[in-house]
Amino acid sequence: MKRIRMVCVVVFAMIATLALPLGMINFIAADSTLMQVTLYDQSEEITRLTGAETVADFLKENGIVLTGYDRTNHAPTSPLWDGMVITIVRGLEFNVQINRSSFTTHTAHPHTTVDQLVHRLQSNHDTSFVYGGDYSRNIVNGELINLYTWDIRFETDVTELAYVIYENHTPNVWKGDSHIRQVGEPGLHEIVTGIIYIGGVEYNRDIVESVVLIEPIDAIIDIGTAPMGALADVYSPDFHYRRRVRMEATAYTSGFSCTGKHPWDPWYGITASGRRVEHGIVAVDRNVIPLGTRLYVEGYGFAIAADVGGAIRGYKIDLFMYNLQDALRFGRRHLYVWILD
Repeated sequence: MKRIRMVCVVVFAMIATLALPLGMINFIAADSTLMQVTLYDQSEEITRLTGAETVADFLKENGIVLTGYDRTNHAPTSPLWDGMVITIVRGLEFNVQINRSSFTTHTAHPHTTVDQLVHRLQSNHDTSFVYGGDYSRNIVNGELINLYTWDIRFETDVTELAYVIYENHTPNVWKGDSHIRQVGEPGLHEIVTGIIYIGGVEYNRDIVESVVLIEPIDAIIDIGTAPMGALADVYSPDFHYRRRVRMEATAYTSGFSCTGKHPWDPWYGITASGRRVEHGIVAVDRNVIPLGTRLYVEGYGFAIAADVGGAIRGYKIDLFMYNLQDALRFGRRHLYVWILD
């Protein structure tokens, strides 16, 4: 009895199937090959049954176009499967303003950082840019990014470098006299300054190089400390003279044997120039050495031509001494006389 019922069920099913229209049978067969795919495109969600084979086919089937900056979580050539979820991350569109001037619209891949944008613009414009915020952050779609040009310029200035004046107080120069032994000359100093401009406005400046092109020559002034009659080193560089002459030298005193005057004589001890005699007063031929000329006499010291004598003619010189014995011992000799500046 059970066997008869089972046969009847099978026969009924076959009769029912044969009774269905042919188009309905084809629909059921076709529907069994469709896959359910979900698409997220920004805020839009789409769920479809599709017979497409790849992601690219599915997007085309639904009229979805990708730009070169859009990204999907599956490659366009990836095959579809039932239950697949496709996510589109759209490229960025934003504005860039440089130095607060007019702005331009730019596009970029999703998750592009400000740092990547700056590097791209620097490469395109051959100009450096700076940003006032976080370089590592991602750019937000639709935002305005303010950038500023960054530039460094160099200025070169050449200025005089002052020299130093050295005063050399020396016993080789007559007291009260001074001579320029070495004339000072300024040097040249080159200074290179780096100036940083941000947005075309000076931001900072620093000296990046400082070079002495020409060293200054310091001035040396010899200032005399030697009193009349003092000895000096004629070979020292601070001994100054105009010329040197060879002369026949004698010595004299203010006594009667040399001058014909007694101590009570009002002109006793007074020279032809009106000066009173002292060590350092010498008599000369005024046609050879004018009175008032300052001299340095070898072995005698600094002197001044302040007197004359009847026997002093030509290149002769008579040296005053206080003591007659000293004058006699000096006798007559040839020595050098330096005519000072």
